[in-house]
Amino acid sequence: MTKAFCPGHITCFFSPVRTDDVMTTGSLGAGIRLDKGVNVTLEERRDKRMEATINGKECDAAISKDTVRSLAPGRGFDMTIECELPISQGMGTSAAGAIAAGLCVTEMLGTEEHDAYVAAHIAEVRNGGGLGDVAGIMGGRQAVRVRAGIQPHGRVIDTGIGMNITVAVLGDKMMTKDVLSDPASMERIKAEGVRCVNEYMNSQTEKMLYRLSSGFTDSSGLATKEVRHALSLLRKNHAASMCMLGNSIFTNASEQQARKLLGDHVDILSLSTGGGPRVIRKA
Repeated sequence: MTKAFCPGHITCFFSPVRTDDVMTTGSLGAGIRLDKGVNVTLEERRDKRMEATINGKECDAAISKDTVRSLAPGRGFDMTIECELPISQGMGTSAAGAIAAGLCVTEMLGTEEHDAYVAAHIAEVRNGGGLGDVAGIMGGRQAVRVRAGIQPHGRVIDTGIGMNITVAVLGDKMMTKDVLSDPASMERIKAEGVRCVNEYMNSQTEKMLYRLSSGFTDSSGLATKEVRHALSLLRKNHAASMCMLGNSIFTNASEQQARKLLGDHVDILSLSTGGGPRVIRKA
């Protein structure tokens, strides 16, 4: 039995890049690696079946399963996934689960950790998950994806900026696959995402990150009515923007301030930038 942890990741703005090579497919953009994420425990079975639970409930976990199968073909596992963050709310939980599961396998097999990241990135792209979360998680606490794809094909710069943020989940899940498969949405945000990356590289500060992220949210057309309403309340005195891609927002307002503005019915949590993925228990 092996257990690994991987932090979640919020993308602030992005520009999707699709090529004929899954290794160079991904996105440009900037994001925040979180101090909370996903724990995965992997235990090998005697048969070739793959079973998974998330927070105690049986689930498909297609991206994590795909990652494990590519690293250990023909072998069966029981996968227990414990998620500390809201799922399908723009916090990179599918990438985090896949990376953690992959690290369990590479630890078991004695293979390179980088194999886990590659397998997780490929599984994300193939199954309609996030295009840049794996690269962003690898890249550092507050990383900028300046060349799309998984490292070493992709290139990520860690600004080293540490942040404390409050996240609010405002409504139903937003499925990344549905948004990223809409050609109209993608064309609308590509140019804006590139512009944000270029401008951010000239001035890498928390204030600039919020400013560009807020502008991207407003111009991309991705925000739900719940997100737009929450942002209108928070932006009167605080910086705030949408978690890409979720029915959720992040802000520099404190948890108490956010609750006062948004109400007790909203799921609110305090987060900060965090460390990288790691194996926490070996077989």
